Amino acid sequence: MTRYEERSPSRRAWLTLLGACAVVWLALLVLDPGFVLEASIIVAILGGVGAVTMWSTGRYGNIRLTDSELRVGRASIPLTELHPWGVTEPGREVHGKLVGGAYGSTLGSQVVGLTRRDGTHVLVRSTAPDALRAALEAALTPYRAGG
Repeated sequence: MTRYEERSPSRRAWLTLLGACAVVWLALLVLDPGFVLEASIIVAILGGVGAVTMWSTGRYGNIRLTDSELRVGRASIPLTELHPWGVTEPGREVHGKLVGGAYGSTLGSQVVGLTRRDGTHVLVRSTAPDALRAALEAALTPYRAGG
């Protein structure tokens, strides 16, 4: 059962990028109708950079929490490897390695700290940290008896 899921970017974001590229391309053609090749190259480069950026936020930032596993980007952490009371409290300063393959947190996101059973700390970036924290607490509750 999926307890929490956070996906980015949305279809709306992809359509916005596509629409912006089309508008810029058409605007360049209106300004100079003989500018077809150059306009196409400019839009392809700028649109390509935007697309790669959006793709990478999804590749390294999608979160899925099930009853047995936390998947963040490319990383998969079984819940049995997390300390049952290891979810950090809101506002607490956290340190550790960001999970998922990303090098840093994206704009508009915050991090939730987790403690593994071996004592190491990991960070999960989320745009809804309170919802992720609540879902993690609920998912880790069955592991607290043996804790």
